[in-house]
Amino acid sequence: MSENNTDKFQEAAISFLENDFNQCFEQIRYYDAQIVEILKYLATFYTTIASIAIALFQFTIEKIIDFSAALIIGLSIALLFGVCMFYLIVRNRVYFVFCMRYINEQRSLFLSAKPLGFENKSRMIFDYKKPPFFNILSSQSLWLYVLAILNSALLVFILYIANMSSGIIAIACPMLFLAQLISAIAYLKSRENKSASRAIFGK
Repeated sequence: MSENNTDKFQEAAISFLENDFNQCFEQIRYYDAQIVEILKYLATFYTTIASIAIALFQFTIEKIIDFSAALIIGLSIALLFGVCMFYLIVRNRVYFVFCMRYINEQRSLFLSAKPLGFENKSRMIFDYKKPPFFNILSSQSLWLYVLAILNSALLVFILYIANMSSGIIAIACPMLFLAQLISAIAYLKSRENKSASRAIFGK
């Protein structure tokens, strides 16, 4: 390859990486915003469900109409939906982390040459192995804790309407909370040391 062609290829490669870097940042914003939007939607969803359920349960208590069966079915569907949204957030975390790691790898490439004498004294992250898929104190993890609690609280209401004993409720609800978190953490940790294709698509 001639020197002229080499220079053109270098320019095209730099342009590609620059564009890719910017697009990945857009993807990161998208995944983070999507998680927030899911939680906003769920906040409205749970508030509406709770209001309707309380109103119908009041009718049941006052012996006007027994809505117990309908409430149990409706709330169970709502719980299933909430659990699905929980795992959607977990899946989004995987996409988010891979985009962040890709950006860090590109940042490392350019900062390793110390352009214009830039030394990164602020120690901006450029490790392609970070962030970890599961970080106990990340904002996304905190949202998962909140959603796991809400789903477990919904189960409390379902079991209460079904006239389950307090002992069963005391066992079932913490178990649901832990099952959600343990499965989510195990899944996220299992994504480490895998290529993006294998971690996301299993291939």
